[in-house]
Amino acid sequence: MAQKKRQQRKPKTEIQRSEEQFQRFVDRRNEYNSEARMLRDERDAIHDQRGKVMQKILAMRDEMKAHSQAKQRSMQSRNKLRDQARKLIAAKQARRKDGKGDKGLHGTVEALMSEIMASERRLETTEMTIAKERALLERISILRRSLGEQQSSLEEQEHLHAEVGELDQSIDERFSEADQHHLEVVRLAKLNSKLYDKMTELMKEAAHLSGESDKKHQVFVDVRKRADHQHERAMEMLDQLRTHRNVAREEQQARWKVVRDRRKEVKEALYDDKKLAEAADDAIRELMLGGKISL
Repeated sequence: MAQKKRQQRKPKTEIQRSEEQFQRFVDRRNEYNSEARMLRDERDAIHDQRGKVMQKILAMRDEMKAHSQAKQRSMQSRNKLRDQARKLIAAKQARRKDGKGDKGLHGTVEALMSEIMASERRLETTEMTIAKERALLERISILRRSLGEQQSSLEEQEHLHAEVGELDQSIDERFSEADQHHLEVVRLAKLNSKLYDKMTELMKEAAHLSGESDKKHQVFVDVRKRADHQHERAMEMLDQLRTHRNVAREEQQARWKVVRDRRKEVKEALYDDKKLAEAADDAIRELMLGGKISL
């Protein structure tokens, strides 16, 4: 019985088939749009993640730049101090060269002082002629002048020794300060090396995220194209559906016009006086003949 009913089921109209086809296109379009929105959100999330990684990279780059600038300043200070120390060393060597006769001057001064004392003692204790006394006095005078010159030279040498000692201290101070700047240069170089390694890893991560984002975007574009295609098919089917509906409406209106015209004809026929009179005459004749009247 059920099978018989299925066989007798009324076939679908063109409008029903078009509506079902239109709905299938719409459903597939909506599914693709939903998938596209999901892919877009995943792509945007990856893009945001890459943006955060790039912010870290830029921050590290700025930090490395600051370290490089500080390192450059320390290198300049170190090199300047080393140059000053080298110049002081050269000056010290020149002072030492000038003061090489220091021990000889001490001996000369002592010898002159001893000879002057001996000559003065001889002058005081020895009887001599006036000529010899004058000659001895002249010699003592010459010895005293020579002693004065040698003592002046000795004082200069002692002053040079003092300057050399001060130069040694200045040289040590500059080398010590230069060493501190060098340690800072080394420290900053190590920091930048570590930052560079970290930044390299982050760059690899950023490149990987860019690749993943591009893949998601490509899939998103493909799915959107499918959604657009289904939308175009749905719009085409909607146009066909509207056409079918218009045709069906026109056919229905034509059928209703036929019915209205037929009703009008019937009504006109029922209310026609001539036809009513003829019908009445026919009824009387039927009665007279003993028949039944059909109304």
